[in-house]
Amino acid sequence: MTDQPRRLRLLRIAIVLALVFNLMALLALVRATPIIFTLFMFLAQPLFAAALVLLIGAVLAELRARQIL
Repeated sequence: MTDQPRRLRLLRIAIVLALVFNLMALLALVRATPIIFTLFMFLAQPLFAAALVLLIGAVLAELRARQIL
């Protein structure tokens, strides 16, 4: 298994997690019920943090592969 698909897979997962976060944020803005807001606070924000960590990991892996870092 090469390193290229792993970097792309991390990037795709980060994009999907960010998309889920954005959809949950939109839902919390449109229908501001206590349950939806609680789900947003406890589920969406950790999803965004995980997406950010994966994105940073993918960028660092790409920089290492190109021998920039």
